[in-house]
Amino acid sequence: MREPCDVLSSVRRELARFPAVLEALLKDLDAATWRARPTPAEWAPVEIVCHLRDEEVEDFGARIKIVLEGGAAFSPIDPERWAAERRNARAPLGDALGPAEVTWAEIIGPSRMIV
Repeated sequence: MREPCDVLSSVRRELARFPAVLEALLKDLDAATWRARPTPAEWAPVEIVCHLRDEEVEDFGARIKIVLEGGAAFSPIDPERWAAERRNARAPLGDALGPAEVTWAEIIGPSRMIV
């Protein structure tokens, strides 16, 4: 069994890599592919990336903070509503990726207090 400190260190390393990996996967997508939904009920790549960004900005960081501060409840979220209200399907690649890159670093920092 692995030590919790080792697991957390491994997770931090993987999270730190995520923005570059995501950008590498998406950088060569043309506009049509970026916005294409595989089926009407599934999100396009742009919507998925915006969802990742929104979760980092508005959900995961808040949850880590609640856990670290000994809170007992998380605020409810509504990703489907966020996607529609924010018109994520129309977001340019740079707008979808940019804020998440900053937020990953912010989330990794507070998690250091867990150990």
